[in-house]
Amino acid sequence: MYKKLWVGIVILFFVSANAQLKSPDEFLGYKIGTRYTPHWKIVSFFQQVAASASANVKLEQYGQTNEGRPLILSFISSADNISRLEQIRLNNLRLANLAKDRAAPIEEGAPAIVWLSYNVHGNETSSSEAAMMTIWALVEKYPCCDRSLYKS
Repeated sequence: MYKKLWVGIVILFFVSANAQLKSPDEFLGYKIGTRYTPHWKIVSFFQQVAASASANVKLEQYGQTNEGRPLILSFISSADNISRLEQIRLNNLRLANLAKDRAAPIEEGAPAIVWLSYNVHGNETSSSEAAMMTIWALVEKYPCCDRSLYKS
């Protein structure tokens, strides 16, 4: 019995220790913008954010570069919205009159959708680093700013 309890405590410790969100600087081991950050580290950072905030962040691979590297997108929202992404997508198509089934009524409280796109050219690294700062700031609720300026 004690052995099972000890294993459970150890697993719980490692899960909670690994679930801590790290800033880009902490994750990379250098101040963002001071070195070139390779694609695999950027993807790993996004995976770390998604793993530590899985209720609010979902990653999806939508393709590959011509060199076989993953192209990813991230969804960042409330846990409720993350759980109903397909429903939100379909409603958005209806609002734009692009759905084949029917037009959607204007829904009170429907979430706003903001699309941020980074990197058109693979050799321009500042936008990838801006993407890391953006997802971190969104998930951490604006850690670089005075939080009293924002309503919870």
